[in-house]
Amino acid sequence: LEGKIKTATITQDCGEWYVSYVCEVEFTPLPATGSQVGVDVGTTFFCITSDGEFVENPRHFQRSMKALRVKQRSLSRKKRGSNRRKKAKVAVAKLHRKVARQRLDFHHKTATKLIRENDLVAHEDLNVSGMGRGNLARSIHDVGWGQFFSLLSQKAEWAARTVVAVDPRYTSQACSQCGHTCKANRVSQSRFVCQSCGHTANADWNAALNILARAVPSVVNVAHSASVH
Repeated sequence: LEGKIKTATITQDCGEWYVSYVCEVEFTPLPATGSQVGVDVGTTFFCITSDGEFVENPRHFQRSMKALRVKQRSLSRKKRGSNRRKKAKVAVAKLHRKVARQRLDFHHKTATKLIRENDLVAHEDLNVSGMGRGNLARSIHDVGWGQFFSLLSQKAEWAARTVVAVDPRYTSQACSQCGHTCKANRVSQSRFVCQSCGHTANADWNAALNILARAVPSVVNVAHSASVH
């Protein structure tokens, strides 16, 4: 344990006991990198950066759905109030907990990498809870953008970095080269073709460039000339 222990909380989860410590420690600012990045989040890829990096979506819940269905069917067959039902209920809860822990670990690692490598990270100011009630609710809950953005802000504060949430409107329709904005620019889920200047790019990478430009309008982004596959 580091720093001064402030509180210790004992909890029970799925029949197992845990103790959580809250410690008071000094912030540890990271050295400046001179780098700034825009991040566009999605469900096909978890996120795409203005530097041209595509982070795969691990789909933790989707990969566990088959095992979860088996355990839930087993639970539904058990007699209410029986010991077997209690054990089956714990088995379902443990699988949900495993998925949540996998997602949290992935969010921690992704956020840490972004904060370590950049002085400023920009992302869209999304209404995640509202989006989670639409047709893509299951996929949006699986990626967990709300938790990711929260961790990103916490890590930025710790490391004396800056996180900026920008207006998400039209980031996917505006050309990152000339600024022309229209629906027709987004010709497919992954392809962007500007109807004005003819600029072509991956649609999510183009959006990430726009996100960075909204956070730092004067930035000269070398990613414009990068090759993205």
